Amino acid sequence: MAKITGFIRQRFLRFRREVVVLWFAFRHPDTPLHLKIASVFLAVYLLSPIDLIPIFVPILGLLDDLVIVPFGVSQVVKRLPADVLEQTENDASRWIKRYVKRPLLALAVVVAGLVTFWGLIIYWLFF
Repeated sequence: MAKITGFIRQRFLRFRREVVVLWFAFRHPDTPLHLKIASVFLAVYLLSPIDLIPIFVPILGLLDDLVIVPFGVSQVVKRLPADVLEQTENDASRWIKRYVKRPLLALAVVVAGLVTFWGLIIYWLFF
């Protein structure tokens, strides 16, 4: 069990770092346009209620977001030009050291933000 939780924690920390790298790369002027479009697509897919596997399908509905988005983020980060990747990784390291002291608290804030976002959208649509 410790191996599994260690792997999940390591993967979450890597994903967190890759997301920050992707954010800085999106703002970097030397990032190719197709990688910027891919990062926007990933963000829209994560926030969109439309999924490849609907959320109401037990377990698989949640797993597609937990697998597709981190895989896509990793693939986009791998394809960044070397100079952009080096600079954005340095920026990401500084940002994480400065603003993220507790990774699980950061995860809770992100999840709470997503739930609040969709709650407001649903409220706006139906009331």
